[in-house]
Amino acid sequence: MRPGRLTILLTLVLAAPLAAQSAAPPRGTTEAAITPADMKTRIGFLADDALKGRDTPSPGLEMAAAYIADEFRRLGLQPAGDSGSYIQRFPYESVRLRSSDASLELRGAGAPRALKLGEEWFVLPAEGRDTASGTVVYVGSAGTPRPLPEAARGQIAAFYVPGTKLDANWQQGVVSVLGPAIQGGAKGVLIVLDPGFTAEDIGNLQANLGGQILPVPLVGVRYDVMKEFMASAGADLDALRATPPAEPTVKPNLAVAVKAAVTGSSARVPNVVAILPGSDPTLKDEYVVFSAHFDHVGVGQPDAKGDSIFNGADDDASGTSAILEVAEAFAAAGQKPKRSLIFLLVSGEEKGLLGSRYFAENMQVPAEKVVANINIDMIGRNNPDSVVAIGQDYSDLGPIVQEVAKRSAAQLKLTVAPDLWPEEMLFFRSDHFNFAIRDIPAIFFTTGLHDDYHKQSDEVETIDTDKAARIAKLVYELGRDVAERADKPKWTEAGQRAMQQIRQMQTGGN
Repeated sequence: MRPGRLTILLTLVLAAPLAAQSAAPPRGTTEAAITPADMKTRIGFLADDALKGRDTPSPGLEMAAAYIADEFRRLGLQPAGDSGSYIQRFPYESVRLRSSDASLELRGAGAPRALKLGEEWFVLPAEGRDTASGTVVYVGSAGTPRPLPEAARGQIAAFYVPGTKLDANWQQGVVSVLGPAIQGGAKGVLIVLDPGFTAEDIGNLQANLGGQILPVPLVGVRYDVMKEFMASAGADLDALRATPPAEPTVKPNLAVAVKAAVTGSSARVPNVVAILPGSDPTLKDEYVVFSAHFDHVGVGQPDAKGDSIFNGADDDASGTSAILEVAEAFAAAGQKPKRSLIFLLVSGEEKGLLGSRYFAENMQVPAEKVVANINIDMIGRNNPDSVVAIGQDYSDLGPIVQEVAKRSAAQLKLTVAPDLWPEEMLFFRSDHFNFAIRDIPAIFFTTGLHDDYHKQSDEVETIDTDKAARIAKLVYELGRDVAERADKPKWTEAGQRAMQQIRQMQTGGN
């Protein structure tokens, strides 16, 4: 969950040993086919080490796409991808840091010190610029954006960014210093990380930054390393952090040199799409879209246990598995719903919601015929008897899901909570957003972030499969309700205002 940017033969060869361990779950006969055992089997396949974290692009991603397509085919759903297949491919320009060539050297009063990438520092490289060096000018702490001081123009602007949780607040802190620094002419930006950042945290962060480049290089340095570096020139980082300077602190004998080259490549990566036609002669030309992303962030630095694979069991093998279970339940049901259903599994979500954006721009059905999007991203953790439905205030889907939850309370024992983390702005950070921005009412189910988010420890063993299955059943019931109703879901005034604000931001206020 985030905002922002192989071959069939190889897929089959790599999948061979895995198939013996992770057979597809048996097909059920009704919606009762949605079971904790099936959820565990599906998540176990998608989060297996053999898929290497399902990065976009990667052979593991192709293995996942082939598995999903095979399941749609087995269920008898209509293909809705390219050339009569279940796979819809879209272009992806991959930009990767050449880690072996990346370096950061601190040049202080003593001998220069080279830092260890992924342990002591991370980097976002600059477009068209492999190197940058200059005097370190400590400007202050992140907060309200302000113009870059003249002393930092043409130098390396350094800022302290508080926080150890990589949430929207931390990201906003980075943005608050990065924008003015770029506009003010800094050669590069150095973030002094919070003392709570560990070497493992930095490794995870570097692994999750793939494919992103900036106008100037951005480096983050571990607090203890930066403190020692500044002390060599008589600067007290603790004091500077506690009492931000009125003027930038310039130490001419403190400098850094960063090298961060990138390699570019092109690929065509998969979404997987299927349709279950509706039963009503008129309403079958309208569609309810169920969506989740099946990609994750791949392989990175090993953790303390030596594990380098980010399996993404919750993010979002749990949502992908739920969509497959919902599809199986609808396919097995005797009575098809009145409206048609689209089951969409996308890749490129972790690179900036790319797959869902491409699908929304290239649907095989008219966008005005899509009446709703129900999106699932991370439903396997936290409180066992609740799920958050984000966007309830924005459309009729909010009251409808509450009706469904009340009607199904005895069976599902689930509380559908409102957005518990409004500061995270989650409605704008998952794949449903690409439907909402096109005037399609959307709702987003999640059980929230946790300590294993985007870490190697997001493994199938951590998933509450009973809860995930109950959420899948809730999504099934909601989808059937929406598909059967005479009236389409509509935006509320709050939803209309939110979408209008987003469009104004995208068009620069025009």
